[in-house]
Amino acid sequence: MAIIAVIEKEFRMFFRYPLRVFSSILVGIVFLLQFVFFGQAVLGGRYSQLLASSTGIGDYPTYALVGYVLWWLSVSPMEAYVWGIRRELQRGTFETNIAAPVRITELLLGIALSWLIMDSLLMTVVFAFGALIFHISITFSILLKSLPVLMLSFLAFLGFGFIFAGLVMMLKHIGPFAQIFEFSMLFFSGIFFPLGVMPGIVVEFSKILPLTHSVSAIRGIFIGKSYSEIAPSITWLILLVFVYWLIGYAIFRWAERVTRVMGYGGY
Repeated sequence: MAIIAVIEKEFRMFFRYPLRVFSSILVGIVFLLQFVFFGQAVLGGRYSQLLASSTGIGDYPTYALVGYVLWWLSVSPMEAYVWGIRRELQRGTFETNIAAPVRITELLLGIALSWLIMDSLLMTVVFAFGALIFHISITFSILLKSLPVLMLSFLAFLGFGFIFAGLVMMLKHIGPFAQIFEFSMLFFSGIFFPLGVMPGIVVEFSKILPLTHSVSAIRGIFIGKSYSEIAPSITWLILLVFVYWLIGYAIFRWAERVTRVMGYGGY
């Protein structure tokens, strides 16, 4: 299958350079540590009663670790579409791939899935490190119950990422815009602080972001909530999967038609 071939190619390119793998893990750990220690300094300690009353999780390292890892994984498909396609454009290989007997959607999904799998492997190391150094209890039951929520979140962002794929083909370089959006999700999805302290308009806006609901659901799982108790978050995720795929794919097809006139090359 074409998707498998693309994933294999991306894996070979990434793991061909061990230092790149090591630096990615190191960056993930450094960012996690600075955010957790900064949060603890602001809160005056590891445990916060205010955090517990507003989110159900009073242990800040647990709160931040779950949000941080999910944020990194959620932006992975968008990173793949933005930087993966840009890399192919720079090398002059994107137009050749388009001319190959394979659908462009298969090519793009292969790139996105490969980045998602690679980031999942890297973030597993970061997550394990964070759980170990901050003495966070993780059970197999928690991980197993979190998988369906993760899959829904990934599906939503895969669909949303098609918007960025189309923009990259047309505009060639949208990295700064994508990074603004990615880092704004740290703010709008309650990754390092509860949304309850934000203005009401921000809280309402955050509901259109899948990350908001996946973080809320998995944090609920970590404190022992059942699926029925996190049902509102799961319902939102299912809805956003359909919405983002419909909108994302429609915008991508429009961008593709425009790009066929403009030309895929010319980076």
